[in-house]
Order: sequence, then C-alpha cells, then structure tokens
Amino acid sequence: MIHQLNPHFIFNLMGAVRIAVRTDPELAYDRLYDFSRYLRAVFRSLESRENVSFREEVSDVRSFINLEKLRFGDRIRFRTDIKEEGFALPPLSVMVLVDNALIHGLEKGERRGTITLRSYRMPSEYIVQVEDDGTGFDAKAYESLPGDDGPKAGGLLNARYRMETMVNGSMDIQSFDGIGTVVTLHIPVLDRKA
Repeated sequence: MIHQLNPHFIFNLMGAVRIAVRTDPELAYDRLYDFSRYLRAVFRSLESRENVSFREEVSDVRSFINLEKLRFGDRIRFRTDIKEEGFALPPLSVMVLVDNALIHGLEKGERRGTITLRSYRMPSEYIVQVEDDGTGFDAKAYESLPGDDGPKAGGLLNARYRMETMVNGSMDIQSFDGIGTVVTLHIPVLDRKA
C-alpha cells in the first residue's frame, strides 16, 4: 500500500496544516492527530498481512477524510450508514476506495461531492460499499485487468487482490459516466463453530 504514502498528498497536507496553525490552531492540532492515525494505519498495512477490524478501518477512514477536508473544505461530504461492524478485512481496503473516489470521482469535478460508506450483513457475507456521486469511469475496462499483481498493482487492483487472498472475498464495481461509482466488497462470514 505504498501508494498511500504519496509525497504529493503529504506535501499538500503539510501546507494546509501550516496555514491552519496560524488561522485555527485547534484545528491544526486535531489534524496532526489525524495524520498520526493515518501514518499508523499505512505503516501497519506495510508491516503486517493481518486483517483489521472494520471498526478500526472506519476510524482510520474518518481521519483520512478529515485530512482531505483541509484541502477541499465543504466540497467533500462524507456520510456513513454502518449497520454491521463485527468483522475483519484487509487493512486500508476501505481507505483505498475512499481515496479512489476522491481522486478519480470528486477531485476532477468542480462541484461538491458526497462519498457514502455503508456496511451490512447478508446471510453468508458482510457487504461494504463506498459510493460517490462523481464523474464515473469505465468499470468494464477495470474488470478485464488481471488481479494477480498483488502489492505491485495500483489502488483498486491491489484492493481486489487483497480481498481475494486475505479474506477469500471479492470486489465489484458499478460506475456510470457523470453519475458516480459504487464499489462493493464481499467478505464471507466465517463459521465460528469450525
């Protein structure tokens, strides 16, 4: 997940924090805490192939969104509809999807955009969805790409690879030009009796 340590993101963030130090020191203090959470999550994903709790992932995503709001302000709305939290998934799985929604869905447009994170349980799987109302893209082209490049693959391909190899799950994408994108993670429910 090295792409999450994008120097461009870090430089932009540090510039925004520097401004906040002078204009709103309490906000700067809070965002530095968010940055430390973000770094901890990224380093944890680099050092371990262990899954993390969904609850922890959501907390890390909130820190990431707080950091991006320093740059984008109220152009980003983040909503959650969390109905299930009691499961684990590969670290940064949701953060990669949210980052992708920001960069490829919302950042391209000049209007405000909304990212919605939802989770719920079906009889045999947990569902996690990240939806944006951004620009959309050709999901069929993505689906045709091989998913076996693992850590060398970028964003969505890496997330798909880790879903398949770390939790025996899957990922699918629905995207419509000018309407937005929904990425769905399918995580099998583990049989606790076994």
